[in-house]
Amino acid sequence: MGDRSAAELLERVAPPKGVAAVGVVDPDGSIDLAGDDPATTGLYEIGSITKTLTATLLAVLVDDGVVALDTTVGAILGEQAGAIPDVTLRELATHTGGLPRLAPNAFTVPFWPRDPYRFYDAKRLVKGLAKTTLTDPGTIAYSNFGFDLLGHCLEAAARTPFKTLMESRVLVPAGMTTARCQPCPRRGLLRGHGSLLLGGRRWHQPLPAAGGVDGTIADLAAWARANLVPDSTPLANAIRLAQQEHAANDDGSIGLAWHRRNSTLWHNGATGSFQGFVAVAPGRMAVAALATMGPGKWTIDRPVGEWLTEALAP
Repeated sequence: MGDRSAAELLERVAPPKGVAAVGVVDPDGSIDLAGDDPATTGLYEIGSITKTLTATLLAVLVDDGVVALDTTVGAILGEQAGAIPDVTLRELATHTGGLPRLAPNAFTVPFWPRDPYRFYDAKRLVKGLAKTTLTDPGTIAYSNFGFDLLGHCLEAAARTPFKTLMESRVLVPAGMTTARCQPCPRRGLLRGHGSLLLGGRRWHQPLPAAGGVDGTIADLAAWARANLVPDSTPLANAIRLAQQEHAANDDGSIGLAWHRRNSTLWHNGATGSFQGFVAVAPGRMAVAALATMGPGKWTIDRPVGEWLTEALAP
């Protein structure tokens, strides 16, 4: 097995601009963090890694009996489900519902590309549902819109604000002690670096289920540990349900949000000014990485993926 130290991984992950921090989790749950201050103490936008948290929240509510995986959007939202009442929560969480990647009204005025979700709230989501056409239901096709809808459905079913659900039912039980869910202030967020078009500013997300959680590297490493050692948290049942294979295609399979490949679970995330990556190899190790540089010529996925492949090699 290759070098498993966080310090060695950090050398691979250092971005051309900004800072990065990483965490490596051993099978016993011990965490090795690497990164200079403030990279290890500051908050990052974790982007779409949030989807794994939202999917686990779905599993928590399934465990509680609030919803079932096959509960439909129409059963929760009634007439507000618009043109897609029969899509299930499982389909939303596995990107198999046939929804487009972005809502059909995502780019209607008001819209600002440097903060693209700022004006997309529940009212606009409901209007978007009325205009939605499903394409190839049953096929895995990544959809931010689907997770926006999933969060809205969970909030409605539990009759509790999504932020409250996320923080009390997932973040705190997982040991993510400084993580927070939007709406929340920019305070504590590291300075990000991005393209002229998309970078440099906070991405405000009124519907935070697809990408609206901030966290430190310690938070993301705690999330990796919770998924590597589920029994270390009160979330064990929900985590195991989220990790199970729920759909598959030629490139691999998917759990509830978690991409699955050769038994390894992973998800990446990016906003205009930040990137992140988390992966879990059950029984072996987990890794977490965050950087203050948005996607472009450099992506965090490749160096972390290469390091992880080497570390897991026989």
